[in-house]
Parts: sequence; structure tokens; C-alpha cells
Amino acid sequence: MGEQQRVTSVSDMPVIKRRSLLSGATALALTGTCSPRARAASGQELTVSYQQSSILFQVARANNLITPRLEKIGFIPVWSILSTSAAQIGQVDYVSDVAEAVPVVVLPLFPSLAIYAVEGPSPSALGIVARKERGIANFSDLRGRRVAVGKTGSAFDFLLQALASANLKLSDIHPVYVPESACLQAFRSGAIDAWATFDPFFSFATALPEAHVLGDGSAVKMRYNRYYLADSAFVQAHPETVTTFRSVLNDAAAWVRDNQSAAASLLSRQWENMSIDTVTSVLQHRTFAVRSPDASDLDTLQAINDRYAAQGLVPPGRDFKTTKIIA
Repeated sequence: MGEQQRVTSVSDMPVIKRRSLLSGATALALTGTCSPRARAASGQELTVSYQQSSILFQVARANNLITPRLEKIGFIPVWSILSTSAAQIGQVDYVSDVAEAVPVVVLPLFPSLAIYAVEGPSPSALGIVARKERGIANFSDLRGRRVAVGKTGSAFDFLLQALASANLKLSDIHPVYVPESACLQAFRSGAIDAWATFDPFFSFATALPEAHVLGDGSAVKMRYNRYYLADSAFVQAHPETVTTFRSVLNDAAAWVRDNQSAAASLLSRQWENMSIDTVTSVLQHRTFAVRSPDASDLDTLQAINDRYAAQGLVPPGRDFKTTKIIA
């Protein structure tokens, strides 16, 4: 899940406004504006920057899973909303989840960041929809068509893989690079033929009467993981915080899996009364399986980087096998 915009029904979709939830396409810098680390009377401040779309963090905060556990080990969480200001990255100890393609853009800019947890895979949380009347039945039929997508995000990576599976290149279609809200409006108006997107927009789109689903991430065996990041120097100094955050994420994930109706109601309120049906679809698209990162995640990031480099979006020759992970 990336950017979030207020949508309570299908009729609201064309007029939604851009919100501040981070997508892979817009995540060129990951930080929250927060106070510097300091010593408080009852413990050390631990800064956490999160997105409104961070399901497990939203659930953990609402269910009071975080603060008591951090206090037990001598820390006080200081929360901030993830923004696009790069100036504050050194002041953030933990960063909430980001979509699979985001680290390819962010980690080279902020090499101090390390991956400490992975949620997924959830390949059904993104996909491509086409307008029914355009005669587009599969990925091969995208040749020559106008396809909207956010550039450099996970939906863009999926589009590249979907095209390759049909022996097509990006140059074989007419990509339209616009923000997700504009993609939605363009799709509904018929200005574009197809749309590659991620949740919650994918869930919105699949409910549209004019939409036909060409496929989701599983069609190309895409993982579509979400990565949780932390400042490696802070973690090295305070390794107990990683153990705490992993336990929080696992407990929050278990609660969502076991209480999907309550989770949908909670997140609907957090997301400005997004329709329960849409939120439920978003939840059903996620596995909420949390684990520690491993070498396979670096292989995934390297493959994304190589696809982007082939399109001239990132410098060639970057090596993600040296990315910091906390196993």
C-alpha cells in the first residue's frame, strides 16, 4: 500500500485529493520531522516515522502494543508522519514499512538504513486493470495502448515484468506517468486504456463496473514485500529495540489475521472513513506474514534495480548485495 486518498465510495473516486501517504513512486526520501534524540526523565526517546498506510503500525498503536514494551527496555517512542523531507533522516531511529521497490531508490541515498523486518509476500496487492470496452484481454493486448502508472514505484516494476512476460518492452506501449489520483480520474474518463496500480487503488479499480483485471503480481511470481527500516548505528547500540519491534509487528499481524472485521473498522476510521468493502479487500490482499530479512530479499532488490537501470531510471552497476540487513 502506498499513497492513500479519501474515498468512501466509487462515486467519490474522481474527485479525491492527494494525501500524504507514501507510495513507491513518490518515496525518493524517507523521513519524518521529529525532535532530536534526547534523554527524558523516564527513558531515552526513540524516534519512529510512519505512514498513515502502515497497517501494522496503525494497529499496534491503536492496540497499545508499542509504548509499554519500549518503556520496559527504557525507551519512549516519539512519533512522526513519514514525509518527503530528506533533511531529517539522521534523526529517525525507525522507519515504518515501505513497498518493495522503494529501497532501490532510497537505500543508496541513505546507506545508514538497514532492513530489520519483512512483511509479505502479498502479490495480490497490486495489478493491472483495463477498460472492458477496449478489447484488452491479457498483457499481450497492451501493445500500443495508453497505460497509466506511477514512475519508479512497485506498480511500475510490475508493469515491466508483465510486459516482459508477454515479450513486450516499455517502448511497445504508451506509458502515462501521473499521480495515482490522476490515474484514477483518467481511467474513469476513458483517457487511458489500462492502469497499473497498487492498493488501495487496485481494490478501488477492481470494483469499478468498467474495469477488467488483467492480472496481479502473482501472474509474474512477484513477491511484493514490504520492508521495515532502521538506523543501523542506533540498532547496533540498542539491539533490544529490534527484538521489541519484531514482536510488536508479529502480534499486530496476528491480530489482523484473527480479527479482520475489527481491523477493517479500525483502519476505515484511520483512513478518513474509507469504505469497509475497500479496506476489507486491501486486508485480503495482504498475507501479514512477518519475518527477518535474508539474502533472498537482496536478490529481489538487485533484480528491481537492474530492471530500472535498463530503463535509465537509476545508475547502472549498483550492488544491493551489500545492503545492510538485520537477520
